[in-house]
Amino acid sequence: MTHYETLGVSVRAGTDEIRAAYRDRLLRFRDLAGSPQAPDPLLLDRLREAYAVLVDPVQRTAYDATLDQPAAPPPVPPAVRSSGAGDGAVAHGFRFVGEGGAYFRIWIVNLCLSIVTLGIYSAWAKVRREQYFHRNLLFNDSAFDYHGKPQAILKGRAIAFALFLVLSLAQEAGPLPYLLALLVIAIVAPALLIRALRFRAANTSYRSLRFSFEAAYATAFKVLALNLLITVLTLGLWFPKLVRDWRKFTVEHSRFGTTAFTCTLGVGQVYRIFLIPLALFFVLAIVIGIAGLKGGGLFVILLGIGFYLLAPAYVMGRLTNAVWSSSALGEHRFSSDIPVRRYVGVALTNWLGIICTLGLFIPWAQVRMARLRAAHLTLHAVGSLDDFVAREHEQVSALGDAAADVFDMDLAL
Repeated sequence: MTHYETLGVSVRAGTDEIRAAYRDRLLRFRDLAGSPQAPDPLLLDRLREAYAVLVDPVQRTAYDATLDQPAAPPPVPPAVRSSGAGDGAVAHGFRFVGEGGAYFRIWIVNLCLSIVTLGIYSAWAKVRREQYFHRNLLFNDSAFDYHGKPQAILKGRAIAFALFLVLSLAQEAGPLPYLLALLVIAIVAPALLIRALRFRAANTSYRSLRFSFEAAYATAFKVLALNLLITVLTLGLWFPKLVRDWRKFTVEHSRFGTTAFTCTLGVGQVYRIFLIPLALFFVLAIVIGIAGLKGGGLFVILLGIGFYLLAPAYVMGRLTNAVWSSSALGEHRFSSDIPVRRYVGVALTNWLGIICTLGLFIPWAQVRMARLRAAHLTLHAVGSLDDFVAREHEQVSALGDAAADVFDMDLAL
């Protein structure tokens, strides 16, 4: 293998991309140490040698001169020709390589320190959690990364807590102050959510190239506030439209480098997803009513719990497939083919594991779900992915990096 193949970069890779690739592989080497998937220990020596040569301009020039021909593109996971994503498209899969035991050690420390500090450490806990899941998600043999700062997350949570406190005090003061507080929050919430989405996107990177999110306040207000109001007025019948508009909004205002994502998810697709759970809900209501009249209290409880656990998993599994399969990054299309029965089965066993272990199974549950989603997610790439990333690096460098301006606040837990 050439040094370029060892690091998984093209012969045209810049120094920043080489540094990022080296860091990604070191992180993967560390995270997999001691596991059955651990790389060959000799790989660490090859990585260090390749990095030392390629980041030094003099050594790199001399090394390139020894190559009989341009280095081959970096090795990638097995790819197959895709018949559904356009002529010439090649399907590249995602992989999640995290382990439940490794994440449990992070999770239990995060939980204990968050309790001891009365929740203050939760911001640092989120950074550790996000870094673990990002750095163990691989695409084209390179990992994603997360760069969020705990101080910014803590700032966002302080604002969210302040809004919740104001709403609680207004509710105690009476109906009119409570309605006014709700109105103020409805006006402010879209702006806060935009900033939170900008924060998350700008702090996510792949091969040292960051994502971004930009949206106008008026668009966010229409998607959130107006759709939510109509949903309430229609007794929930508008809810699938709200879900569709929100998913489409978050995808279509995101970018990777300078390339925008697109989403063609239709309203009818989402209504069809909700149709079966809605029908089951009405049938369940009738059955519960009949069983209640006949004294079948335990039966009613079991039915209610089963619906509560399975319906959201069914909706989420189908919705994940629909959203990804309707999305694209420039000319490169995504697809997701998670078997819904398997998704529901994993969700159900996760719930049972969490209940039986009094919550200690949560890390394994999250890892299992991340692995399932990644294993069934595919990018159908048109042309070379290395060339695409290299062009994006050049365009971002030409435009200048203003990402630091949006590293300000995160509201999400």
